[in-house]
Amino acid sequence: MPSPTPAVEAIGFDLGETLLTYAGTPLNWSALYPAALAQVASHCQIDPTAAQLTHAGAILSRYNTRLNPRQEEITAAALFREILESWALAPAPHLPTAMAAFFGFFQQRMTPYPEAAATLRQLRERGIRIGVLTDVPYGMPRDFVLHDLAGAGLTALIDVVLTSTDVGWRKPATAGFESLARQLSVPPHQLWYFGNEHKDIAGAAAAGATAVLVDRAGLEPAWGQHHTVRDLTGLLALL
Repeated sequence: MPSPTPAVEAIGFDLGETLLTYAGTPLNWSALYPAALAQVASHCQIDPTAAQLTHAGAILSRYNTRLNPRQEEITAAALFREILESWALAPAPHLPTAMAAFFGFFQQRMTPYPEAAATLRQLRERGIRIGVLTDVPYGMPRDFVLHDLAGAGLTALIDVVLTSTDVGWRKPATAGFESLARQLSVPPHQLWYFGNEHKDIAGAAAAGATAVLVDRAGLEPAWGQHHTVRDLTGLLALL
């Protein structure tokens, strides 16, 4: 007689394109660098030359993981310090303004998926602990992630939030999944993780977690996932 499947105690989620989406914003931000950098310059009250803007775009491209994948994480402060110095601005007084202007440019299009809150609420009613592990763009500070979760009405439904800047590593490195499991008080093999990209599936599986692909487009990639769902409502059916 087969052993019964143990009850799920903890579930982790990716953030972008899993719980939230950013309407009209491509995963690769490079086409929007000029507009975003213009907003940074305006908020910092500087008028950089065309050459300075081009150089700033090249700095961003160097750290763009859609162009240059990496696993070790950077910090936004280091990146924007480099940009501000190239504009002959003292970084210290301008860093908070520059980062808020840049990331705010992209965050204004944040929209939660319609089923996200209801799904997380049902998980909590079942006593399941909920975590988020997300790779952030350009070393974005966690405060911006928390702002998005609050705007989506999800803050009270999540027990643990981890970003790649918190962990120091990006997916598919296993460090983030292991840390998420630890903070959710389960061993990695008892963690379920839902994400929409290959790195989510590869990292979760390598850490020993149950990897579930959220395939909203119905493309059916075979990335070694244990399960596939079309949206978060499919999660409840799996459990």
